[in-house]
Amino acid sequence: MKPACIYGCIAAVMLLASEAAAQTPPASERMPLFVAKGAFAAFVVTDLDASVRWYESVLGLHEIKRGKSPRVAAETVVLGGHNIFLELIYYTDRVLAKRHIDDTAPVAGPVKTGAIVSPGDFDSLAKRLRDRGAQPGIFADKEMGVRSFIVRDNDGNLLQFFAPMD
Repeated sequence: MKPACIYGCIAAVMLLASEAAAQTPPASERMPLFVAKGAFAAFVVTDLDASVRWYESVLGLHEIKRGKSPRVAAETVVLGGHNIFLELIYYTDRVLAKRHIDDTAPVAGPVKTGAIVSPGDFDSLAKRLRDRGAQPGIFADKEMGVRSFIVRDNDGNLLQFFAPMD
């Protein structure tokens, strides 16, 4: 994995936010829905331990938690640092991996992306999504010290939002 890949995901989130801002009234006439305070990305990897070593040594991230997914045959590691969370996913069952994300799970590469926001923005964003028919199932992750939810966009892409626990 190259640093450009993670920065590319972060740039995509920022680009979407800037395009949305460019199409809305001036800041004096509106309140932003949320302000990102960090970024999140998840990548499928082919060698979990080698990827952890790479992100620790090259980008200076550190391991926050490691475990097995309760939903699919996969091992995961969450790394953090510099206002970024990076989840590395290693599928132990490649057939199941393909079924996990609508038959489009990559052998290696991005799976989902998102942002870290303030607790107030998190709650208002979750409410807005519920009001528009999305189902942001909020869950707490005590190891990471955050609340989180995942939603799909109109093309099925996964977007995950985090906020520090109150």
